[in-house]
Amino acid sequence: MRNVVVLAGSAFVLFVGSSTWLALYPPVPADLGGVASLDARAEPVRIPVGAHDQLRGWYLPPRNGAVIAILHGFGRDHERAWRYAGFLRTAGYGVLTFDFRSSRVASRLPTTLGHYEVDDARAALAWLEARPELAGARIGLLGESLGGSVSLIAGAGDARVRALVVDCPFSNGVEALGDACERWAHVPRWPSVAILRAVGRAATGCDPGSLDAVAASAALRDRPVFFIHALEDDRLAPREAQALWRAAGAKDPLWLIRDAGHNEGWKRHRALYESRVRRFFDRALRGRGPGLPAGDLAGDAIAAAR
Repeated sequence: MRNVVVLAGSAFVLFVGSSTWLALYPPVPADLGGVASLDARAEPVRIPVGAHDQLRGWYLPPRNGAVIAILHGFGRDHERAWRYAGFLRTAGYGVLTFDFRSSRVASRLPTTLGHYEVDDARAALAWLEARPELAGARIGLLGESLGGSVSLIAGAGDARVRALVVDCPFSNGVEALGDACERWAHVPRWPSVAILRAVGRAATGCDPGSLDAVAASAALRDRPVFFIHALEDDRLAPREAQALWRAAGAKDPLWLIRDAGHNEGWKRHRALYESRVRRFFDRALRGRGPGLPAGDLAGDAIAAAR
């Protein structure tokens, strides 16, 4: 019996350890979602980050005086942004997207649930703010999953960011790890989260549970944020977006999509998704149109007006 317990315990530790490695260096598949890549149409740019590193970015200039930086999520790269850049560009918005250093091929850094990624986002914002043709331009952020939580933190610290859209973000690193354990890996939160944090600290020197997007949301009470989450999300619980929405003052639109999984809102309800995001940015960044009402958008109350 003792041998069985030891073997079971060893198997559990091995499973969590291998899962941690995949979490640090996940595969990064091409994920265009059926839209055309805009790589060839965008200006390739290099964005300095830190003293000796840089990000690869892709930039499309604005035609309406506003530019939106799009931040991809875990296990994805900049190509994920083109599904959003397409309709935003049609509406005249400029777009900057980039690969987090944890998603690039050469000299790849581990995914850290915010430690490196927040620095990358801040570097991208600094690059936008240094572009002479963008002097006075209004800046927005759109982020998915990890990119959404990072957007909240980077945006909270930069007054030039005027509005944000965050799709399936997590509230803090501990909750993100716990939800992923339960919903995706189907293992208990305890001791899985403790093991993941310990392995993460040992591998990267950073605590993957330290990111706190709730505090960032509280610092964004003076700016509009559109919160989106999927009720069938198999990675992050909807209560995470609800906690962020409440921290931001419950003043903003909150769309809980009943029939979508993680970051599947655009895929499931493309026309409505694009309309709502565009309406939100039009009002928040350009002062045009009715915008979106505060509170729950899950019903059909504004669908007829889209």
